[in-house]
Amino acid sequence: MNILVDNEYVRVTELERLSAGNGAEFKQLIKPHLTDACRVVEIDCATIRFLDSDGLGALICIHKWIAPQGGRVRLRQPLPLVRQLLERLHLDKIFEFAP
Repeated sequence: MNILVDNEYVRVTELERLSAGNGAEFKQLIKPHLTDACRVVEIDCATIRFLDSDGLGALICIHKWIAPQGGRVRLRQPLPLVRQLLERLHLDKIFEFAP
């Protein structure tokens, strides 16, 4: 996993799993970068091959951290299976999808 911080953005790339095995670490690595200036946490989902309930919980937690300051979580290029899961759980209402 790579994290790039650029003023108003936090970008996460090369993430293969978001699950019980790494969800807590994922949150710990992201949280310090969520300053008042941060407006978008963008996660490149093209490489995520496995997402479980703990991974979903990590995404929701990041949303809860950034939303009060007007920020959002953007999921870039989610695989069809991941996108379908998020849509079925109505999480497409809180996350922004990007091509």
